[in-house]
Amino acid sequence: MWVILYGVILSISWIQIRALWKQSLKRDSFFYIFTMGLSLTILILSQLGLPIPNPLDGISIVYDPVHSLFQ
Repeated sequence: MWVILYGVILSISWIQIRALWKQSLKRDSFFYIFTMGLSLTILILSQLGLPIPNPLDGISIVYDPVHSLFQ
């Protein structure tokens, strides 16, 4: 079932990329490829059962020292 979903996502992406490329929107097409690749990578990692890091954990690591300065 997941193979069918991946195939549908990739075929729709291919149609969108071709349309962007024909309109000479190369920067937009590269950004589209990057975001679709990232989302497919996260989807595959999720299906394999591997832990996906939460972005809020990284943000809290960065801002905790700043927060402690103001207390």
